[in-house]
Amino acid sequence: MQRRDYGTGGITAKGYVRINTDMAHRRVWRKHHGPVPVGFFIHHRNGDKQDNRIENLELVDALTHKRLHSGCELRDGEWWKPCRKCGEVKRVASDYYTRKPSGISPWCKGCCVANAVGNKRRRKLETNDQHP
Repeated sequence: MQRRDYGTGGITAKGYVRINTDMAHRRVWRKHHGPVPVGFFIHHRNGDKQDNRIENLELVDALTHKRLHSGCELRDGEWWKPCRKCGEVKRVASDYYTRKPSGISPWCKGCCVANAVGNKRRRKLETNDQHP
C-alpha cells in the first residue's frame, strides 16, 4: 500500500492511522455504513492497520475481535485456538475450559490437567520433605 499524507494526523504507537482525534478506519467505516454500534469493532482483514480500504474492513463483535487478535481461526464455523503452553491449535468448544469472568483458558484442557497433576505431585513431595 502506498503511504499517504494524513494532514494533521499521523500513525499511532500501535500502527493505526489517526486523523485529528479520529481513527481513519472508523472514519472510512462511518462513511460507507454509518456509526459503529456500541460493543463492536472495525477489524482490518489483512492485518495491515494502515490499509483502510472499505473492502479490508469488517465489523465484528468484541469476542470475535479478541479471538482474531489472539491467533484464533474460524474454520467451517468453529473457532480454533493455539494453546499458549503446548502451541497446538485445538477446538475452542471442546478442548478448552471456560472460565468466568476472563473467558477461555489460555491453555488447552490437556495442558491444564498436566499442570495440575504436576503441581499436586510437587506439593506432595514438598510436604514429605518437611515431615520425615
